[in-house]
Amino acid sequence: MSADFAILAKRIFDGKSWHADAVLQIEHGCIKRIVPREKYSASGHEEVLDAGFIAPGFVDLQVNGGGGVLLNNTPTLAGIRTICATHAQFGTTSLLPTLITDKAEVRDLTIGAAIQAINENVPGFAGLHLEGPHLSLARKGAHDPDLIRPMMDEDVAALVSARKSIPVLMTTVAAESVTP
Repeated sequence: MSADFAILAKRIFDGKSWHADAVLQIEHGCIKRIVPREKYSASGHEEVLDAGFIAPGFVDLQVNGGGGVLLNNTPTLAGIRTICATHAQFGTTSLLPTLITDKAEVRDLTIGAAIQAINENVPGFAGLHLEGPHLSLARKGAHDPDLIRPMMDEDVAALVSARKSIPVLMTTVAAESVTP
């Protein structure tokens, strides 16, 4: 598909209003406008597609898995691809696969897979969420208490290094687990 195209749709939701029998025009990969179908005139250089319904996609900042894959059990590029593809089927257009409290080795494998996902432009992959292991034992939820620990210098170094290659890197920590 080219960077310029139009999508004809019976209904388009722009996040605020519904547009019936309208056209969504894309130029240079960005939404240009939504116009009523009767006011649309093709420029000749754009591809025209037909869809029944268009709406903004969901964004999910905490996705532990999908498609039979849990990120903690499959901290690989293939695992991330499966998770993203599965959620896309249900309208999630971007997400942060989430690694819950685990060993440093699993964190490092996950960071490596996330960097690969960024480099390969995996559809739907917006970044990575590391939830733990630097959490409060009193509020651990489903996290394994044996893996919860304070943040150490090597943890900080791993996060700082990862952030250089992963544009969105969200970490969940408890204040008492992190020294100034």
